[in-house]
Amino acid sequence: MQKEILHVFSAKVKKAIREEIGDAKFCIMVDEAHDESMKEQMAVVFRYVDAEGFVKERFFGLIHGVDTAALTLKNGIYSLLSQHCLDIQKI
Repeated sequence: MQKEILHVFSAKVKKAIREEIGDAKFCIMVDEAHDESMKEQMAVVFRYVDAEGFVKERFFGLIHGVDTAALTLKNGIYSLLSQHCLDIQKI
């Protein structure tokens, strides 16, 4: 039950961030690390300018990967962006 509630909150926060970005240009910051179980994870943060002209940085999510090969990392980022209808051309 707790995981379902957290999933709903996460989806709402991501939707709000996506709406705030709109069609504007944005930057992504990605950092990779191992978690406690030695699984690869990438943290993704968006940086963008909001409608009022303020620079915002928002944590957007974790991407779990099997390795740190460039193609794996690229595919994970592309997948995250496409899931939330973010255009790669706006980076």
